[in-house]
Amino acid sequence: MFVQMKTFVVKVGTSQIVLDRFAGQNKLAEQPGFIDRAILEKDVRRGDEEVVLYVRWESKEDWKNWEKHPDHIAGHKAKIGKPKPDHIIEVTQSTYHVHT
Repeated sequence: MFVQMKTFVVKVGTSQIVLDRFAGQNKLAEQPGFIDRAILEKDVRRGDEEVVLYVRWESKEDWKNWEKHPDHIAGHKAKIGKPKPDHIIEVTQSTYHVHT
């Protein structure tokens, strides 16, 4: 199994924007090797907020195939030349091999 975690650090009061962006069904769930996903909202008392998109795949190859998929690429191309949304402070991505 392979896991992708994408972390969004956002300004106070804006985590719902990221939650809404990833809510519901999308093309990701239709991809071969996709297992499931979770959208995590960090429990913060004050300061910047954090949302983590946690996606499980059958294999690293399945994840790579999604990264090369036309739907995924089109989503990123649509953002070219546009400024980063004001509410986003930082986005990081980590990937993991799962060992049981």
